[in-house]
Amino acid sequence: MGRFLKIFKVAFRSIYKNRTRSLLTMLGIIIGVGAVIMTISAGEGATMEVENQISGLGTNLLMIQTKSEHKAGINVRMGRPIDQKDLEVLQKNSVWMPRLSPLLAIGAQAIGPSGYKSTMVYGVSYDYFYITSRELQSGNFFTEEDVRTAKKYCVIGETIREELFPGQDPIGKQIRIDKIPFTVIGLLTEEGSGGMQDMDDIVLAPHTTIQNRLYGHQRGYTMIMASALSEDHITDAKVEATELLRESHKIKAGDEDDFEIMTQVELQEITSNITGILTILLGAVASISLIVGGIGIMNIMLVSVTERTREIGTRLAIGARESDILTQFLIEAVVLSLVGGLLGIVLGVIGNQIIYKITDFFIPTAFYSIVIGFCFAALVGVTFGYFPAKKAAKLNPIDALRYE
Repeated sequence: MGRFLKIFKVAFRSIYKNRTRSLLTMLGIIIGVGAVIMTISAGEGATMEVENQISGLGTNLLMIQTKSEHKAGINVRMGRPIDQKDLEVLQKNSVWMPRLSPLLAIGAQAIGPSGYKSTMVYGVSYDYFYITSRELQSGNFFTEEDVRTAKKYCVIGETIREELFPGQDPIGKQIRIDKIPFTVIGLLTEEGSGGMQDMDDIVLAPHTTIQNRLYGHQRGYTMIMASALSEDHITDAKVEATELLRESHKIKAGDEDDFEIMTQVELQEITSNITGILTILLGAVASISLIVGGIGIMNIMLVSVTERTREIGTRLAIGARESDILTQFLIEAVVLSLVGGLLGIVLGVIGNQIIYKITDFFIPTAFYSIVIGFCFAALVGVTFGYFPAKKAAKLNPIDALRYE
């Protein structure tokens, strides 16, 4: 034990003697560990934001749309469009889906008194507001009568209000959507950007108005949104919708569906998998800097072996064993890595807070990212420090004493 402590002292004395060089050597590890922690934590934050957005829609949401395949960079529709006939079939025969709303999505330019903004306009029914649990900050939703008579009413999000009516109450005022005037009757409660999508950059209008005025002669809906009777009956609702639509589309037994039904649970799983894969990829890219830092440690340790050849020869000549020299240089490499790892952890945690302050995007510092970063730093120290340490231990004492 005493022998090991002496080796430890010699290793630390050598690091302290070359403080500036040691700090520069650790820089790669510091940046690498900090980057790993920040990227993994950012992935966790993105996952949380997406899950919160989806959960905000409730836990019993179903989305019914035409099946499509991604070909040559575009989505190609593979079946009959989901249309008004399908909506009527579901409304008349569904037991497990008490509320249904068609959805027509179109990109358009909204023009107001104080400017204009490119946004998404959604044509929906009165039930949409209950299905998605959206609430109003002021004004009213449009009614079923407004939908039936295709009134040119709209409900806007806070982002649209800030762009078109800064510092004003938009209720009762008009905006133009692709030259068509709409009267603003409601302002949605602010929900925020959620990291991936601005939930307030939205215009909602009766689907009949959008179909007649903006959607042209395109057939069908973008999708039908539905809410199951309860979370426990979401599977029943999906099975029921599948059977009713297969009958409506006259799909024979054994043939594939020409539509897709996605539940909220499935949507959450898909988005979690996507963000998880992105987190792993970003973490892998960030870890490259750790490897670069390890190469820097190996390089400096090899230089150190060359510079201290006579010292090593002297120690070997007066009784030091090869294992003592190996241990000393290995300790130096590992200490550089671990100290760099600790400083990298501090950098990562502070970096997360800085990003949060600047972007208002909450990044939780994942504990496992700290463990991964620190363990990786230790592994880098052992891996890249072993070769220089082995080289030092294998020096011939006589040749080392003659070295100039």
